[in-house]
Amino acid sequence: MINTRLVMFTCRFLPTTIHRRMKAIDKEVKSSLTNIINNRLKALKMGEATQNDLLGILLESNQKEIQEQGNNKNIGLSNEDVIAECKLFYFAGHETTSSLLVWTMILLSMYPDWQTRARKEILQVFGNQKPDFDGLNQLKIVSLYYYLDIEYHYMSNY
Repeated sequence: MINTRLVMFTCRFLPTTIHRRMKAIDKEVKSSLTNIINNRLKALKMGEATQNDLLGILLESNQKEIQEQGNNKNIGLSNEDVIAECKLFYFAGHETTSSLLVWTMILLSMYPDWQTRARKEILQVFGNQKPDFDGLNQLKIVSLYYYLDIEYHYMSNY
């Protein structure tokens, strides 16, 4: 009799096309993130101000923690930990955004009058032009709808 758990476990390690592609993508992502982190660390050590983003805040607080503990490298996050945090925030943000967009489409299909209002406002602000950030700030009905959507979605989960 074949142990299905063993078969499923070992299948993860077979060199299939999909597994090779996954490893290649993982290697490329780690390489890109390592380069970004190393550049930020060099800038931080040279005394440059950190960029006001999540990675900058994470690296700066990690650097302070290491310095407070007497430059002990065993304290604080390693580069692998920082890479893992970057991946986590990226995928969590991606999941949250996609979930919000799907929920928005569902609600717009349930309330066609709001869909019509939003469409009119978007066409009025942008016409046939590509949307930009300045124009997005002018969308009052769409912004109101998103705030209501987020509140409705939040309340339905609790």
